[in-house]
Amino acid sequence: MSQSELTTLTDQVAELTKSVDYLVKRQQQQEELFEEMMPIAKLALDASVTKLDALERDGTLDFVRELAGIGVRVREGFSPADVRQLGDAVVGILDAVKALTRPEVLKIAQDASEALEHADDAKPLGLIGMVRSTKNSDVQRGMAVMIEVLKRVGHGVNAMDAKQGARDDKKKSLARMLGPRRKALGTERRMPPSLVSTPQAPRADTSSLGASSIVAKTCVTIDGVEFCTNGDMVDPGAWNRAIASAIAVAEGLELGDRHWILINAARDEFLASGTTPNIRRLTLITDMTTRDIYGLFPKAPGRTIARIAGCPKPAGCL
Repeated sequence: MSQSELTTLTDQVAELTKSVDYLVKRQQQQEELFEEMMPIAKLALDASVTKLDALERDGTLDFVRELAGIGVRVREGFSPADVRQLGDAVVGILDAVKALTRPEVLKIAQDASEALEHADDAKPLGLIGMVRSTKNSDVQRGMAVMIEVLKRVGHGVNAMDAKQGARDDKKKSLARMLGPRRKALGTERRMPPSLVSTPQAPRADTSSLGASSIVAKTCVTIDGVEFCTNGDMVDPGAWNRAIASAIAVAEGLELGDRHWILINAARDEFLASGTTPNIRRLTLITDMTTRDIYGLFPKAPGRTIARIAGCPKPAGCL
């Protein structure tokens, strides 16, 4: 071995020695840190155990468990849309609570409560006594307030009834438009009204009618939007989320976030290519499997997704 090779080897051994010394020092530092942290970790663990034991003894953990149970029941009984609606109404609820907790309002409630507590001491009043009582300014003011309250409550109830009636009418119109159901190949599908067996009326001569007249006879208009008798929108450009939600209600579906992923994917594909995607295509452009899609849309999923998305039926769908 030459002198230069020996020198090189000696330098390499020296470098390795330095590296080993560095690793040994790091190991020693880690061991020292571990030894220093162990008492602290033990104290922290003991404090945590003591605190948890105290929370268990005073019932705090039981209270938290009950709150978690309430959260589970809320999740099972309400949809995300219900929670969002509650969030939108929180401001109104807080305003109502603020108005009801004003000192003057609480004073009125306290006075009314005291009157109820001493109801046994009140003497019965006949018709003449009631008439005489109306001469009191406080009684007159109270009657005016109660009448105003009843008026507003009645107005609100009437408005709710009218809104519910309009919603029911819309559901019935969509149900009539979508037609009755029939079962085919083990899957329940909707039968277009044109295929339903009904008495045939004499056919009128339509050779002289324009195309617009024919369309008018085969379409249904709901909230200004035209639908074909098979449930498809005449103009896909008139689609919006409100219309999609209404169609879903008529289909017996409550749309969640994963439903909207498929609906939006179908609509984006249709707008981009002019072709409504089938189930296989939907599995390729989303992260969902065929089983997932059938779980979200159990009845004719390809056709149902297309109808809710405002698109024509996919190729191959009945």
